[in-house]
Amino acid sequence: GINSPLAEQLFQLIRSKNIAFSYVPIERLERFSEKNHQGAIARIAAIRTHEMESLVEKIMASKKNPVFVLLDGITDARNFGAILRTAAAVDVDALFIPISGSAPLNGDVVKTSAGGAFKVPISKVSHLKDVIFYLKANYITIYAITEKAQESLYQSKLKGPIALIFGSEDVGISSGLLHLADNQFKLPMQKNTNSLNVSVACGVVFYEVIRQRMK
Repeated sequence: GINSPLAEQLFQLIRSKNIAFSYVPIERLERFSEKNHQGAIARIAAIRTHEMESLVEKIMASKKNPVFVLLDGITDARNFGAILRTAAAVDVDALFIPISGSAPLNGDVVKTSAGGAFKVPISKVSHLKDVIFYLKANYITIYAITEKAQESLYQSKLKGPIALIFGSEDVGISSGLLHLADNQFKLPMQKNTNSLNVSVACGVVFYEVIRQRMK
């Protein structure tokens, strides 16, 4: 509610940033949004996207072993937001999506990402193949996460500079991208389960990367 400690923290943050705000009846909030607004609505700037080549160059100049993520055909905004949330938590360096066939960078993505949409650099490209070619030219090892792989995630070596490709749950990674990957691995699952939610799969892989790099 408006008198809760969490609401007070929000108001303090708003005031510290000199952001204009006003109190309105709950009925007015309902007219602004039919979704679960939890008592507050904000108008925000569009999520900034980056040019692919300059983004990669900047990251390569500052990090020895970066982690890049490519999302192929992820069209659900909540899945995309959840991926961004986890990517921000584990410090993924950049995320690449195709202009066509991806979830829009909308309010659902922002809300589900819990701020991750503004923390992880995002690049929208015409074709993910272009990203792969450019990353390979910069000596980045490309991994495709697919149930078709023979090798398990836990057999993969993920300590160096890497890029991880994830596909949608129904179609997976396109064959053209699979053929360009340097390596493929799968997440081990019981026989009666074919796939995981893609945001869950991302979380599993991201934290395995962290585990290996802590050794």
